[in-house]
Amino acid sequence: MMCPCCSSKTYDACCKSYLDGKQIPPTAEALMRSRYTAYSLANINYIADTMKEQALEGFDSKDAKAWAEQVQWQKLDVLNSHEQEDRATVEFRAYYVYNGKLQVMQENSVFRRILGRWYYIGTA
Repeated sequence: MMCPCCSSKTYDACCKSYLDGKQIPPTAEALMRSRYTAYSLANINYIADTMKEQALEGFDSKDAKAWAEQVQWQKLDVLNSHEQEDRATVEFRAYYVYNGKLQVMQENSVFRRILGRWYYIGTA
């Protein structure tokens, strides 16, 4: 199976080890791609485990899981990725079908490295 994050790698060679907890994503972009994959597989535990700070405000894992199970993820396009020290931004477009309609979510996500591990902390 090809990885849902559109890296052109197989799932086993790409995001699986992150979602299984065997490795941590080495870059903010790798974390963002693995979070997309987690949403596509409705693995909300991984989503919650990779969030800190502002991103956790109002996050409800039950609602997130229900939504993820109703969405058919189509494609991920990474538009820009910038890392500096312990902060990074990744701009992307995620394409998905919800209620029979193609939707596009564009976001400039902000990440922070805490004790050597990247976390999603919000949007710019």
